[in-house]
Amino acid sequence: MAAVAPAAEPVVEAPQTVETRYGICLQGLEVCEGEVQEGATLAGILGDYGLCAQRIAALAEASRGVFDLRQLRPGQSYSLFLDDKGQPRHFVYEATATDYVVFDLTAPVSVHAAQKPVETRLCTAAATVSSSLWEALQAQGVDPGLIVSLDEVLGQSVDLFHLQPEDRIALVFEERLVEGRRIGSGKIRAARMVHGGTSYNTFYYDDGRGGGYYDENGRSVQGRFLPAPLKYNRISSGFSHRRLHPILNTYRPHLAIDYAAPTGTPVMAVGDGTVMRAGYDKNAGRYIRLRHGSRYESRYIHLSRIADGIRPGHRVQRGEVIGFVGQTGLATGPHLDFAFYRDGTPINYRTLDFPREEPIRDDQRLWFDRRVTHLSQYLDETETALAMTGPSAEAKASDES
Repeated sequence: MAAVAPAAEPVVEAPQTVETRYGICLQGLEVCEGEVQEGATLAGILGDYGLCAQRIAALAEASRGVFDLRQLRPGQSYSLFLDDKGQPRHFVYEATATDYVVFDLTAPVSVHAAQKPVETRLCTAAATVSSSLWEALQAQGVDPGLIVSLDEVLGQSVDLFHLQPEDRIALVFEERLVEGRRIGSGKIRAARMVHGGTSYNTFYYDDGRGGGYYDENGRSVQGRFLPAPLKYNRISSGFSHRRLHPILNTYRPHLAIDYAAPTGTPVMAVGDGTVMRAGYDKNAGRYIRLRHGSRYESRYIHLSRIADGIRPGHRVQRGEVIGFVGQTGLATGPHLDFAFYRDGTPINYRTLDFPREEPIRDDQRLWFDRRVTHLSQYLDETETALAMTGPSAEAKASDES
C-alpha cells in the first residue's frame, strides 16, 4: 500500500495591525493637528474645513451633557481627521493632558468623552534645607504641588515653616505619565524628615476603607484638622489680646491669625464641616464661617472670592478649597484673617493639640509592616545617595502602581 502523504499545514496569515488614534481607525484618513487660537470656536474651526452649519448645529446639540463648547481654551491641542476627499470626519479636542473629547462628524453625529491611560511609577527625591524646604525641593525639580502637600504628610509632626539649616528630607512619591510623557506627580507614598537630629517617618497606607499617613509604628500622623488653612504662607500677625489695628490705629484684641499670601492663593477648610455663613461684610469683606461638629468653628475673612458651591448648609471636607486670599473689607494688603473657636470662644489655633486619628487596625498590621519595610528601603537608598553626592533628586521606575 502506498504511503499517504501527511496533510499540509494550513497557512495562517498574521493579523494585520490596524493603526488607531483616540480609538479612531486611521485607514484612509489624514490627521491634521493644531492648537485652539484666542477667540476660536468649534463652529469656526470646523467651518474652515467645510463642515456645513446644519452638521455643526447637530454637534452642539449632541455635546450637551458631555462637553460645554464654551470651554475650548486657547493653546489646547486638537486633531482633525480628514477623508481622501478632504472632508472632516472626526474632531478630537484635548481638554487636559489625560481627558479628550471625540466629535464624530459623520451622520448621525455623536460626541463622547474619554481618557488616555495613565501610567504610575515610583520616584524618589532628597534634599538638604539651607533656607527653606520649598527652595530646597524646587531646586531638585520636585513638582510644586507635591511640595505643598507635605503639610498634610508631615505638618503634624514637624513645623515646616521653622526648619533648621542642614535639616534633610527624603521622599518616595508617584509620578504620572501619559504616552511616556510626565504630566505631574501623584501621592506621596513615604517621607522622612530629619529635623534637629531627630528622624520623622511617615508612610501612606490604604486599608480598603480609605488611605492615610502613619508612622512606622502604625500611629496616624494626621490630626482631625489641617496645620493651617494655607500652604506655604507667612504669618504676618499672630493671635493677640492687644494689637495695634493697622487701619483704625487703635489697640484692640486680634483673636485670629493673619496669613500673608498673594491674592488668589487657595484657602482650604481646616476640617470636615458645614458652611454656616458665606457672604460679604463691610469690615470682614468676603468671608466664610464653618462649623466642625458640636464644639468647633472656623472663620476665613478678607477673601477675594468664595469658591463655587460654598453656601450655607453645604458640607465641606478637610483640605477642600473654599475661597481665595484677597484684600476685601478693612485690609491693608492681601492676606487671610483666620480665626478658630471652641465652644464659642476664640482660641489660638497654632497652640492646639488635637487628638490623632485611629491607628492601623490589628487585622491590617502584617500588610502595613510589609509596606513600611518596602518603602523604607527606598528612603534609605535615597538618603545614602544624598550623603554621598550632596543635595540631589533622582527618579526610578518601579513595577508598583
